[in-house]
Amino acid sequence: MDISTLIISLAILVIFVGGFMFMLTRFFQSERERRNFELRLKYSENILPNKLQAYERMTLFLERIKPASLIRRVAPTEDGKSYEYNLIETIQTEFEHNLAQQVYINPNTWKIILSAKNATQLLIKNTIQSMEESSVKEIQEEIIKQSMEDSSPSSTAILYLQKDIQDGI
Repeated sequence: MDISTLIISLAILVIFVGGFMFMLTRFFQSERERRNFELRLKYSENILPNKLQAYERMTLFLERIKPASLIRRVAPTEDGKSYEYNLIETIQTEFEHNLAQQVYINPNTWKIILSAKNATQLLIKNTIQSMEESSVKEIQEEIIKQSMEDSSPSSTAILYLQKDIQDGI
């Protein structure tokens, strides 16, 4: 066997091995893409419904803690201090009931939800403290009036939830 036959044989072998390696690499890349697609499909089948439900529940929470909604649901008491306690307790209970939803909510949006809850509680506290000598009926009217003058914190947070959903969570 002469050297030119050996070189041609080696070249054919290199081309064959190179082609085999190329095909093998393409096969593994294709398999990886297929598995990633299947994972995304499972993700959308399992996680997405939970995320949507979390966003729905937090929207409901924010609607329920709007001052006008709270005042309709929480029965008035004899004095402002106990009424303040009942309103804030209602907000806190609603929040604790939905606390696990933060796992599915965008972290920045969760901070906004938390801020809306705190701002609503602060609005109630400040209003009642400034009207110590007033009747509960007058306090209710003032809370509703103040929440209507300023955009309610809940409304702002709901806009962020809607934006997350529209952006594809």
